[in-house]
Amino acid sequence: MKIYPVRSKKYLYAGIAGIAIAAVIIISFILPMAGPDVSQNTAPSNQVAFLDFSYDEENSDLKSQLALHHINMTRPIRLSSPADVAQYCNFLTDPKKQALVTYCTSTVLKSKQGTLGDINMVGSADVPGLVVVALQSDPTLNNYDDVKTVFSTVINSTICSCWDSSAPDGFLTLSAFVDKLRDTHLQTKDPTTSTHVIPLGNKHFKIELTTNTDGYLWKLLVSK
Repeated sequence: MKIYPVRSKKYLYAGIAGIAIAAVIIISFILPMAGPDVSQNTAPSNQVAFLDFSYDEENSDLKSQLALHHINMTRPIRLSSPADVAQYCNFLTDPKKQALVTYCTSTVLKSKQGTLGDINMVGSADVPGLVVVALQSDPTLNNYDDVKTVFSTVINSTICSCWDSSAPDGFLTLSAFVDKLRDTHLQTKDPTTSTHVIPLGNKHFKIELTTNTDGYLWKLLVSK
């Protein structure tokens, strides 16, 4: 597993209706979205690598699966007006890629430990191109097991239940993978520690861990 400390970032904050956790994210490489393209002898086309599920389908599946682990997921807030998308769905630093985002949903997660964070999906009005999970831990990592549960549930649902057979970066379990990221981050003075973009199934994901004033912010990004 290759882990890269991140020293300098432009942070973009998304807070939906004042209840979603601040998702401190910069995304300029994981979302393979391309704008209108004119190739030789072809007409312009809108080439976007969207995910293979709908907002309603995936939000419903995640809500049901997380409930099995006693984690409550709220109904999604849906944002589609240009003003709302610009304010709350602005996760991409590449303006050409961000311009392709016309819709997003946001849900809040809660467990017996309290509010965990949120799950955001952004893309077109029909299907998402990116899933962003942002979870907050206190300085003692009291909800660490919940973080692993949410990440495992999201990866199994949005990508595949194929970790055991794929063993990304040589890790037999997602739990061991997250442990390595945590241990590396706690040993460094850098504010953010990140995995590289990892292929799994026919999609990609990345996990980041950032120290903030409330403890630690975990981020999981899933794209095609």
